[in-house]
Amino acid sequence: MLLLYVDDIKVLYANTASAKARATVVKESLMRQYKMSNLGPVKQFLGLEINRLPDGTITLGAQAYIDSVPHRYGMENANPGLTTLDHKTRLDIVRNDSEADQELYQSITGSLMYAAQGTRPDIAYVVAALNRYLIKPYKTYMTAAKRVLRYLKHTADAKLVFPGPVRASNSAVLVGYTDSDWAGDKCDRKSQGGYIFQTSGAPISWKSK
Repeated sequence: MLLLYVDDIKVLYANTASAKARATVVKESLMRQYKMSNLGPVKQFLGLEINRLPDGTITLGAQAYIDSVPHRYGMENANPGLTTLDHKTRLDIVRNDSEADQELYQSITGSLMYAAQGTRPDIAYVVAALNRYLIKPYKTYMTAAKRVLRYLKHTADAKLVFPGPVRASNSAVLVGYTDSDWAGDKCDRKSQGGYIFQTSGAPISWKSK
């Protein structure tokens, strides 16, 4: 398999002698056709940090990206957050509150969305909730968004773990979970739902909307 993004190419193949031989042919053919370099096993891609352990386990994180986000918004010295959202905060019933900077709010939630889609399913729910108020954000929403930044600052080294062949073969079953708050919005009675799919105990697909 070839994974391409602009001028960056990843070659994926099975860990067998025949697959490696075919991959070598593909890489050599590409290098004859184009001016390019073979940088060896992938370690980074689009802000993702990929690490292979001796037992075949692969971890996927984004610590460098997540560490950079609080700096971008002047929150590098903010106190770390232990949860993504204050359980007492109700975003759907905020009314008589002053408006926040719309451009800044959209920038922060966009940065959070990139993390949520890449390696952080744990913030998917709150990011989806915050994105409902992009047009007219109040300061309450901005405070909630900055709380997620503080939470990410506290958990920047969190990673997805995909088990090696031995552990994976023992539990290579696709499992899905889904839930909804069932008309949880106090104003329009709309629901926010979410799902996550796992194989071998590792998340491969998730969403909240």
